[in-house]
Amino acid sequence: MNIRYTVRVDPDVKVPLETFAFELAVYLADPDGWAGKGYTFTEVKQNPKVTIRLSTPETIHRICKDGTLSCAELGGHRMYLNASRWMHGAPKSKLDLENYRQYVVSHEMGHILGHDHAKCPGRDQPAPIMMQQTLGIGQCKPNTQVL
Repeated sequence: MNIRYTVRVDPDVKVPLETFAFELAVYLADPDGWAGKGYTFTEVKQNPKVTIRLSTPETIHRICKDGTLSCAELGGHRMYLNASRWMHGAPKSKLDLENYRQYVVSHEMGHILGHDHAKCPGRDQPAPIMMQQTLGIGQCKPNTQVL
């Protein structure tokens, strides 16, 4: 299934649109992500199925009610990635910045694809991509793969 998406960066976010769009394309094409489950992703300028937006915590708080996280509509068309997390990561996830970005793109795209949150399956198991790793991983191991 091909997902047509467009990319936006809010005016008050100091990340170049081209840089953000390139990084998104790399993360979405990762064979350990949704691409490995048969999804393809195509950036388009018109008629997207999904809009992926890099937004400030204030904007996300207004839209999603929690400005500390990123969010997406379950089975919907809009994804909001938290610019502060994009630039600094989430220490509780135990992922370095690049891996955190991979995780959050896959996690939020999972919501767009209709997947809800998951829990840690057990001690020393990889954290599911749909677990809110931003908030911590408990007894799980950090993970960026869609298993």
